[in-house]
Amino acid sequence: MIIDRVQHPGHLVNSWLIAGREEARGLVVDTGADPGEILALVRRHNVRIVGIVCTHRHFDHTAGNEYLARNLGCPVYAHPLERPHVAGATEEIDAGHEFTFSKWTARVIHIPGHTAGQIGLHVPGEGVWTADTLFKGSVGGTVGTGHTTFDDLKRSVMETILSLPPETKIYPGHGETTTVGSEFERNPFVRVWRGLDEPGTRPARVEGRRVTVEVWARDYDGGHKAQVVFPGGERAIVPGSRVQRVTL
Repeated sequence: MIIDRVQHPGHLVNSWLIAGREEARGLVVDTGADPGEILALVRRHNVRIVGIVCTHRHFDHTAGNEYLARNLGCPVYAHPLERPHVAGATEEIDAGHEFTFSKWTARVIHIPGHTAGQIGLHVPGEGVWTADTLFKGSVGGTVGTGHTTFDDLKRSVMETILSLPPETKIYPGHGETTTVGSEFERNPFVRVWRGLDEPGTRPARVEGRRVTVEVWARDYDGGHKAQVVFPGGERAIVPGSRVQRVTL
């Protein structure tokens, strides 16, 4: 198969090309990288794109939708909960939808948390595209536009993505590739969720609210991501830049 990408140099968003090498037909996943470079990538591989799959509503994943749909002559797909917020979206897809090609199939998975209608793709034998739900060494935030809950995100990671075979390659929405096995064993958030590591107890504040920082980990961009718990027991995944450390 052809699996290739264009990565935005600033926010490290990945725009993926997935195609069959023999039939030269495939999909583009997210359009936040330079749309001209994405178009050039498609043409370099001499692939006919049958659809653009938007994993979620955030602009850094949808910026090139209209340009690429016009130049590639294909529909733009999004989850029903995301479509009203996705520029250029023309079709709806939900969990279980399959894009079927001659020798491979891409199955839509619903992985909410970062947004309500966050979707990814699973291509058996090739890998899983995890959007902004799971990254190498990190996970998606649950405080951005359209988010749902920490519990949704945790369930998406543990029950949908990491239930796949350990050798499955992970192609994330930002940063570098990894595998299911590696994230199951090494991801700091997953290790706490599995009970392998104890959650932290350091006090801090997030936007003026007192929290306890349970996980503090490197994010895909070299910054940090944190799992915090509020006094009432509510948990969230937040960017490290929102966490103000305090001393009691």
